[in-house]
Amino acid sequence: MSGTFQHFIRDTRGLRETALLMRALTRSVATAPPGLYTLCYHHIAAAHQERFAQQLRFLERHGEFVTADRAAELVARGATGQSRHFLVSFDDGYLDNHAVALPVLKALSVPAILFLVSDWIDAPPTDRGDGTRYMDRVAVADWLAAGLEIGSHSATHRNLARLSETEVTEELTRSRRDLEAMTGRPVRHFACPWGVAHCDFDPVRDPALARQAGYRSFHTTRRGVARGPDDLMLMPRHVMEPEWRLYQINALMGGRTRHAR
Repeated sequence: MSGTFQHFIRDTRGLRETALLMRALTRSVATAPPGLYTLCYHHIAAAHQERFAQQLRFLERHGEFVTADRAAELVARGATGQSRHFLVSFDDGYLDNHAVALPVLKALSVPAILFLVSDWIDAPPTDRGDGTRYMDRVAVADWLAAGLEIGSHSATHRNLARLSETEVTEELTRSRRDLEAMTGRPVRHFACPWGVAHCDFDPVRDPALARQAGYRSFHTTRRGVARGPDDLMLMPRHVMEPEWRLYQINALMGGRTRHAR
């Protein structure tokens, strides 16, 4: 299938849903290969809270939820090859992550990491015009009190590929320093804004700079499964929407079923 036609299907809602339904006929998370599957959420609207909970309950039947620290340890040792592991992550620090997602995570005892833009905690963006709100220090403290983790999503959410090496180093080190000072907790994991290699970050330069800045993992938005140490500083993640139905998850994350040719 040509790239142009694939993009046409992806960008046309009806065709995209039909394609996912057809793919789900031969795909299932129950037959997905072992490894670490990292989920990347952004907004969790109140209207989608139950669907979000349904997604987590569904995935729990097919693998083990792990913390970001545990995930990094498993990947570094190449120890994900026997079973499926799921890591739940959230980017940007929207207030609905605290108000809507946190109660679900607590109720289901699911670990998660919140990748925060450090400058936005005390000075959130005000030019969006859509009423978007971000977590403040109190909300972040609640998140940590629930036993969940935080990571860095940079200091200012700029496109790393457009920055100099010095500027990227500043984004990485200042964010980590400020988040650790605010929370009193170590910050070991970084999620690149937008996360597309060559477009949003230099896949050779920037993970190396992240390692030098003290991070154990560098998360992207490339779909895939992490299995060994080579994935640690280019971690794949499945960008998720909380309103998705289970067939969409099967279609995008599942392995081929036995009856599929």
